[in-house]
Amino acid sequence: MTVRSQKYLVAALSFALVAALAAVGSVDAKRRAEAMKTREPLSAGALNPQLARGKIVFQKYSCNACHGLDAQGGIKNLNAQTGGEVNGLLHVSETYTRQELLERIRNGVPSVDKADPTGPDPPLHMPPYKDLVSGQEMQDLASYLMSLRPPEGASKSGEW
Repeated sequence: MTVRSQKYLVAALSFALVAALAAVGSVDAKRRAEAMKTREPLSAGALNPQLARGKIVFQKYSCNACHGLDAQGGIKNLNAQTGGEVNGLLHVSETYTRQELLERIRNGVPSVDKADPTGPDPPLHMPPYKDLVSGQEMQDLASYLMSLRPPEGASKSGEW
């Protein structure tokens, strides 16, 4: 193959690469535009790495098992005064100071008030996390929880 042929081959391959990149970029732009139509605006967690880390801590220590995937609550807790469900955490910043929240996480909630005083104790209660979560993880978790907000128009549904 001559040097001239090699130059033409490199030019053709370069042109093909640029065309492929343009096609991929166009498809990706269309996909992103469609996703933006159906998606809510970016959450604070997408903009703040500490909140993203806090959500990871929330999942790592299985807080989502009782408080729900997005901390919206609704997990059944038989005979709990909170309507038979574990409360969501979307109003934490309205109910607690950051320090009160940290203490609540560290010390847990050893008992849950009964809806029917003669009925059984609610099986779910929050254990203390003081021996599990500390340092930066605790700060990230608290920041994440304090950042949660209910969807617009939702009413306050009790305390944690």
